[in-house]
Amino acid sequence: MTTDSIPVFRLNTLKPVLKDNSFSIDFAVIDDRPKKSIYEKLKKNIRRGRGGYIIIMAYQRFFAKKEITISAEMFCNENGISFHKTENIYSPETIDYISKKKADVLILIGGYEIIKEPLLSIAHFGILSYHHGNMRKYRGQPPAFWELFNDEKEMGITVQILAAGLDHGTPVLEKTIEIMKNETLTSLHSRSLQESVYMMYEALKKLTDKDFVPAKIENYGKVYTIPNLRQWIILKMKIFWRRLFASLRSQ
Repeated sequence: MTTDSIPVFRLNTLKPVLKDNSFSIDFAVIDDRPKKSIYEKLKKNIRRGRGGYIIIMAYQRFFAKKEITISAEMFCNENGISFHKTENIYSPETIDYISKKKADVLILIGGYEIIKEPLLSIAHFGILSYHHGNMRKYRGQPPAFWELFNDEKEMGITVQILAAGLDHGTPVLEKTIEIMKNETLTSLHSRSLQESVYMMYEALKKLTDKDFVPAKIENYGKVYTIPNLRQWIILKMKIFWRRLFASLRSQ
C-alpha cells in the first residue's frame, strides 16, 4: 500500500525483502487520490492553529535538497509486481482486488491516512507499518520533534501491526536510539530512518516464526500533532543551547 511516488527510505526497506526468496511481493495498491494544493494544506493547518509552523516548514523545504523518489508504477513494473490504482481504498472494487490476492500480510509504505476496517483484518497477519517513536510515550507526529522538545535521552522506533486508532497497534519489532547532545531535528530524524531500514524485513521474518508472540502494550502514550509556531521556536532555542553546551564541554 503506497503513494504514487516512493521515497528512498521506503525503497531501501523493501530491497532486502525482494532479495529474500522466501518472501514475495505480489501486488501493490497505489493511492491515486488528487493531491491537495499548498493553499488547501495551509488553510487546513491555519484553522488548527499551526499555520506559522507550516509556513516555516514549507520555506525550509523549498531550499532543502529535493528528496529522491521513484514512481510506484515504475517500481512495480521493474520488479514484476502487479498494481491497482485507486482513489478510494475502501471501494468495493479495491477491497475485492485485495481480498482475491489472499495476502499473508500487507505493508503500508505511505498514503491513505489512518487505516480502518475492513482493511485492518483483510490479510492473515494484518498490516505492518513503521512508527518512528515509542508508542508507550509518543504517538502521532512529527517524528523526532517531540522527543527533542521534551528533552528525552532516547528515541524509539517501531514496526507495528496496525489496529484501529492512531499508532495503537501491536509492536512486532522495537528499537531505541540515543539522542546525542548536539542533535538537531534533521540529524535525529535522519538517523532514525537509517537505523530502521532493515526493521521491516526483520519484522516480516518474526511473523514467519511460529513461536513468535508479539508484545502487548498496556498503556499507550499521548497522541502528538504538528506543533504550532511557538513550540517550533522553543525547540529551536533548546537545540541551540544544547549544542552550545556540548561544544563548550568538548573544548
